[in-house]
Amino acid sequence: MNERRIGLSLLILACLCGCDERQQTNQRGPAPAPTRVSNEELLRAVAGAEREAAGTVPPESVIKLPSLENWIRSERRPLPPDDHGFTVAYDHPTGVSVTLYQFTRGLTEIPDDLTADEAQTEMRLAKFGIEQAVQLGHWQTAEETDNRIATLGDSSRRALWSRHKLTVGGNAMTSDTHVWVHANTFFKLRCTGQSVSSETETSILSPLLTALGNASQSQAK
Repeated sequence: MNERRIGLSLLILACLCGCDERQQTNQRGPAPAPTRVSNEELLRAVAGAEREAAGTVPPESVIKLPSLENWIRSERRPLPPDDHGFTVAYDHPTGVSVTLYQFTRGLTEIPDDLTADEAQTEMRLAKFGIEQAVQLGHWQTAEETDNRIATLGDSSRRALWSRHKLTVGGNAMTSDTHVWVHANTFFKLRCTGQSVSSETETSILSPLLTALGNASQSQAK
């Protein structure tokens, strides 16, 4: 399974866990810790979610999706219907890949507050997804090396941010996760590089992060 498929499948699974948990807690507040299950159960859940997503029409984008030179943008790909969302992939010739996720989990009001339970739970689920990838053997190891509230590129949009160092086939790569809320909608960004050269990858990612941050200041037109 390639890096793009891993990110999509495990995000779908995390979304399913979060949606189920919030339904049990009246759709508000932090979700309980996701239940750890066997590899077989994980794979069945992912396959089922992908089948549901395949028959779903993706919602409209809340923000204007940027189109930048040197970045190849995919079409919107739907998430399962309960998540009311989609993914968009951005690929750079250097091997840096970015996946943007927009979803609501069926919630109509989501606070634009990074300290709120909703945003905090989304970041926790994203980290849990990385643990699941290791459990399934897609990566050998995953170590969180940093986390904080950061801005998206040079924009004023702030997001929860976490960086992991991943190893696969004996090679190391970085994986950054950004989570924020805009217009009662969750946004999650997964940025994966081919090395641990953070300075180079920061310069490559900055224009795209800035564009996404600026787009998250107003409604799409």
